[in-house]
Amino acid sequence: MFVVSLNHKKAMAEFREKLSFDDEKRILLLERLKEIGFEQIVYLNTCNRCEIYGVGKASKVISVWADMAGVDIDELKEQLLFFDGNGAVSHLFHVTAGFDSMVLGEDEILGQIKTAYSFSKDNGYTNYELNTIFQAAISCAKKIKTRTKLSKTSVSIASLAATKIHNYKRGKKKVMIMGATGDTGNKVLLNLLSYGDCEIYATKHIHHISNPNAKSIPYSERYDYVKDMDVIVSATRGPHYTITYGALKKLGLGEKKILFVDLAVPRDIDEDVVNIKGSQLISIDDFTAIAKENNKLKSKEKESGEAIIEDEMDSLLKDLTFHNNREAFEAMKKSRKEDFEHFVYKYRDVASSDEFESFINVLNKMQEVENETI
Repeated sequence: MFVVSLNHKKAMAEFREKLSFDDEKRILLLERLKEIGFEQIVYLNTCNRCEIYGVGKASKVISVWADMAGVDIDELKEQLLFFDGNGAVSHLFHVTAGFDSMVLGEDEILGQIKTAYSFSKDNGYTNYELNTIFQAAISCAKKIKTRTKLSKTSVSIASLAATKIHNYKRGKKKVMIMGATGDTGNKVLLNLLSYGDCEIYATKHIHHISNPNAKSIPYSERYDYVKDMDVIVSATRGPHYTITYGALKKLGLGEKKILFVDLAVPRDIDEDVVNIKGSQLISIDDFTAIAKENNKLKSKEKESGEAIIEDEMDSLLKDLTFHNNREAFEAMKKSRKEDFEHFVYKYRDVASSDEFESFINVLNKMQEVENETI
């Protein structure tokens, strides 16, 4: 397996959003890659990363990806990270567990991995190798969340945003949320409701929330409410701006102080809104410093999680090796007539000293296990 990764560690959100595809464009990407020989492909798209997981030659993916995104291939290459073999498997395990996220141990990524994998699987773009690896990574992440305290102290981008909004000003705040029914937007809404100091206006129906502090307003009328808002949050997956500088300027806001929080990739809010006096804009990339401080507190729990990843990866890699060599094992069983002692001598003759020592250690372990069961 290989991974071609464009993530928050190396690429800014402005560039990442160009490689961020909706479901319609995602299926076109998978189809084009299949046309050039890729039978197993998973495309992951989140706020902080766009990644392609596959089986084959990774370099062949880049030109197709760049062409579909309309970006210069050399500029793309400069910002990509590449992983293959066991390194690619390790990367997936760490991403799925939230260990490679801006916010260590965040919960959203596990659901996003499941969605990306299911999309490819349901559309016929996975086979034994990717199925086995992704299912193992998802299972491992669940074990980490139940066996460590990472999930109990989990801080996501959504909760960081809610904390920022909560501390923006004292007392009651009026907050508009666009994309409140999406994963990130919904988490922001729930976090804000838990603080109890926000009157929330969501631009979509929120029937699943029964709270007097949460109201639903038509998206088409969002600008009618802007003057009354202290904070405006946008976390949609749409291709267009939800708030533009031009539309705000026409409202005549004067020196009204408004905090704009853009949690979308591609961006939802026109960056020029900061040119309106009293306006402040924060985006995904602005949460990096806050996330780093939070991550320091979780370093000990991460060590426990790393041990789980090591064990689960070891088990997975043995399963893959056994599967990939099952025909050879059958042939060996049929052809080998010598006794065990002769087999060991033959192994010694063809193996390196390290390989032979490792082999003998494994045999000793097997004997110890057998002795314990007697």
